[in-house]
Amino acid sequence: MRRFAGILSATVVLAGCGAVVPSLGNQPVDAPVTGQAIAGEQVVQVKPGARFVAPAGAKVVDTLDLGDLGSFLLVKAEGPALLASIKSVKGVVNVEPNRRVQLEVPAYKPRALDLFRGALSVDDPLFAQQWYVNRIGAQKAWSRTQGEGVVVAVVDTGVDHGHPDLVANIVSKGYSFVNNQADGLDEQGHGTHVAGTIAAVQNNAEGVTGVAPKARILPVQVLAATGGGSLYQIAKGVKYAADYGVENKVHVVVNMSLGGAATVDGVSYTTGWYATRKGALLVAAAGNSNTAVGTPARWDKYYMAVSAISEKDEKANFSNYGPEISVGAPGTNIVATTPTYDVPLNKFGYPKFYAPLQGTSMACPVVAATCALTWSVHPDWDWKKVRTHVEQTALDLGPKGHDVVFGHGLVQADAALGVR
Repeated sequence: MRRFAGILSATVVLAGCGAVVPSLGNQPVDAPVTGQAIAGEQVVQVKPGARFVAPAGAKVVDTLDLGDLGSFLLVKAEGPALLASIKSVKGVVNVEPNRRVQLEVPAYKPRALDLFRGALSVDDPLFAQQWYVNRIGAQKAWSRTQGEGVVVAVVDTGVDHGHPDLVANIVSKGYSFVNNQADGLDEQGHGTHVAGTIAAVQNNAEGVTGVAPKARILPVQVLAATGGGSLYQIAKGVKYAADYGVENKVHVVVNMSLGGAATVDGVSYTTGWYATRKGALLVAAAGNSNTAVGTPARWDKYYMAVSAISEKDEKANFSNYGPEISVGAPGTNIVATTPTYDVPLNKFGYPKFYAPLQGTSMACPVVAATCALTWSVHPDWDWKKVRTHVEQTALDLGPKGHDVVFGHGLVQADAALGVR
């Protein structure tokens, strides 16, 4: 039981068609362009087939090719005159700053947890502490499926793919867009926790169980050991995950327990369009600043925006809110896996192997796993039908009907699978 030392007292908040070129100018936008721009980095949207010739002083450092939706180029350039020159290049649709995404990890703060103490049906030692599993009816849902046949891409800090509670469900080592290599190993800790919430192996006498314990995990690293990254880098990870589903003829749910401030950005919007056209279902955390839904989750046409709910079925005090919210899910005291090796998360006091964390980052994988369970039972459905069904079977909380805090309500796995 050394792996579980300190497990009772840690919490953390972590935070988010034809050949038609998308134009944000035609989209309804109700938030200002905010979010921290990365100095000297521009995201240049180019029409499909256009050849971009960088003006003197600008340098293209990366390309995101979205086929008939055009391309996004990551360009090193500074100064209003140079930006004006870039905008005047033939084929350029839009130029916007690349925006920073950063996980925030508060120091370890011991506290007493109000944990689920119901009847145990699995032998995972920490299952009694996973209050959220029964709150969404996952145990009943397992009578029909445990997520077989569905892949969940964890677009995050990576995943400890050698973790004893995850290794059997890792579909491949994935990819790192931080290190540009075919190995999405977790360098921070956050992504491993997300992966365990989704698909930790059940009945292996190890730690915890996932909400969809037989779904497969695809690690996609887009955030570095510091927890930092960018909206452009996240878009690269989403495209990779969507393409994986097409290439391997498998349904893919893309979990994004990350995001930036509420902002208008073409790369998140267009990548969402691309990925859903490829058949992927996108699930994104709303954010943890108790304000407007962050990006990319705010593009609710393509991303399911997930808010966090407490053990009392109330809005978690940190959870973002807004009309974009699709559903809510448990997001406080979520016990799941952490890396088996040293990572920056440990420097804040959080233990290896397992820890309880909190945030919309933790609510998001509960929803992604519920979508995986639903898709496993209905493999003939497309992403939109799965999403709509999960929304329609949620437990209505707050004002009657869809609202800005809970969306359609608290996600319910048993209702989604018709086993109540």
